[in-house]
Amino acid sequence: KRKAAFGSVGRRIPYRILHVINQDGESLGNMHRAEALKLMDQHDLKLVLLRENAEPPVYRLMTGQQIHEEQLKRAEKKKANPKAGMVQKELSFSSAIAKNDLETKTKQIAQWIEKKYHVKVTIRQAKDSNTDMFTLFDQILETVSEKATYLSKPKVTREGVSTCILRHMSDKELKAYQKMEKQKNSTVTKDENEDQKSNELHQ
Repeated sequence: KRKAAFGSVGRRIPYRILHVINQDGESLGNMHRAEALKLMDQHDLKLVLLRENAEPPVYRLMTGQQIHEEQLKRAEKKKANPKAGMVQKELSFSSAIAKNDLETKTKQIAQWIEKKYHVKVTIRQAKDSNTDMFTLFDQILETVSEKATYLSKPKVTREGVSTCILRHMSDKELKAYQKMEKQKNSTVTKDENEDQKSNELHQ
């Protein structure tokens, strides 16, 4: 059964007795549906279903603004949570990471991507390092680009900390990527052949 989107139920309330919470989050106890609707009209509020399988079902009186903010919060949370059953691994390191350490981390990312895991990479800007964190993200993606792509592009989450999430490419994306690489390689080979021909002509 699809869960209805969080929002006002209007006057469509199939239950006779409800447990009502006011807009400050305080319980008003159980009341008749008509009473809840009267309160809603008096204070110009909206009724939102919080828990349908409670006995009696729980409704909350909210302002339009409160509903809007809650919807935004829920959407953000949903975006941040990987799909059910999806494993998300995490790696974090400093932007002053040594080259061989970065290679080790990238190999680890590649192994996780192979297993179709999502990989969250967090980079902290080191004090004395002028390495651009976004360049590091690009380097990592470049190494695993045959399999991976960004689920969420690199972004600064707070000062001096950036993060991104990598995921395995779908079969469709993989085919498109391989086709693009093939075209790129054939163009390079063609250019090399052209160079060779012109060299022979000049001799």
